[in-house]
Amino acid sequence: LLIASTYSLRFSAAYTTLPVFNAPRSTAEVLTRSMSASAESDVEIEIEKKFAVNDQTSAILKSYGFDVVQKEEFVDWYFDLPAPRWKFCLDDCWFRYREKKVKILNNWGWRGVWQVKRGRKGTRDTDGMTTYEELQGKAAKELILDMLPEVTANESIELECKSNSKYSTHDIPYLEGGEQLVPFARVETFRTCWKATSTENEFSGLKVDIDKADSGYTVGEVEALCDGISSQEDVENEKEKIRKFVDMITRESERDNEATTIGKLEFVLMKESPDLYNACVKAGVIHRPK
Repeated sequence: LLIASTYSLRFSAAYTTLPVFNAPRSTAEVLTRSMSASAESDVEIEIEKKFAVNDQTSAILKSYGFDVVQKEEFVDWYFDLPAPRWKFCLDDCWFRYREKKVKILNNWGWRGVWQVKRGRKGTRDTDGMTTYEELQGKAAKELILDMLPEVTANESIELECKSNSKYSTHDIPYLEGGEQLVPFARVETFRTCWKATSTENEFSGLKVDIDKADSGYTVGEVEALCDGISSQEDVENEKEKIRKFVDMITRESERDNEATTIGKLEFVLMKESPDLYNACVKAGVIHRPK
């Protein structure tokens, strides 16, 4: 079922009526407009590199002064236009709804927010390092709605039927004005977050996430976050720090750091949506693993 904004309190804060423009605009054009219209603090730059995980990983992280600081569970819904009209993915613009499991007083519930991860120039380095601009909440919704093309009422009905078929047993997040969008992936993740226990640690500004997806796939990632006005020099410095730390982790675990480790979403697309995966490879936004 598509969830109406009145269906569940857990979604009520995420819905706002926003206009849909008559013609789609390019990702870069709309992002520039959205970023200038919102506070710079709404935009973060995420730099990360993934690595393979094994039974030695926890001990290795501890040996470098890292410890577990948080464990969390969340579900990511990824959206685009229906096949074969994919738009956002092929522009390296990933639109998702993230629901986190949270405890409110003595009860557990889910709290969600719309997010966009948009590739920057030179998003993916040859060694798998990625750099993305991240927006969430209102800024993310405005960006996506501004990029959507018009569809007729009949097309909307057809898209709704396609959307319901694959995920009929789930409550699909609903974005008012974005009825053209359909989910192409749903990934449930159990995450363990690690950080350095001392600010004097060379890698104290980095965060390590060990993610286990409901598909059974497990992957690690070392990441740094910069604000939206960080210089390219700042970004490159963080890249080198991440690269060095991942190299140390993989060397200790006797893994091949030259091999590209894929992310959870790439794993799901390879298994469940090979046509979309191949289209992303052809568009250059996903690189096949070595």
